[in-house]
Order: sequence, then structure tokens, then C-alpha cells
Amino acid sequence: MEPQYIEHTLDPVYDAHSEILILGTMPSPKSRQTGFYYGHPQNRFWKVLAAVFNEPVPETIGEK
Repeated sequence: MEPQYIEHTLDPVYDAHSEILILGTMPSPKSRQTGFYYGHPQNRFWKVLAAVFNEPVPETIGEK
């Protein structure tokens, strides 16, 4: 497998009132294919965030 150069296009989101830090790793190949972080349907990231905020699980990229 050839090495790939991957550019991280998602800037950190925080301000002086931030209290929680969510760390991620490199996006999976499936996420890169969809062009969206945590894009694989089996990824639990959006389900966990929805549970934390007591919101419905977002389905579309726009909702996420």
C-alpha cells in the first residue's frame, strides 16, 4: 500500500468557556471516502454525542 498524504481540514472548535476536549485520530478510509469525519455508519461518535446532549441521532451531514 502506498503512503497517502492526508490533510486535516477540520479546525479545532473551542473558546475560553470550553470544558471538554474530544480527541480523535486520523479519519478512517471510509470517512475519507464520504468526505466527512466520523462518516462510517458503524462509528459511534454521533450516537454518543446525541446521548450526551439528549438529542436524536443526526442522520445527515447537515444535521451532524
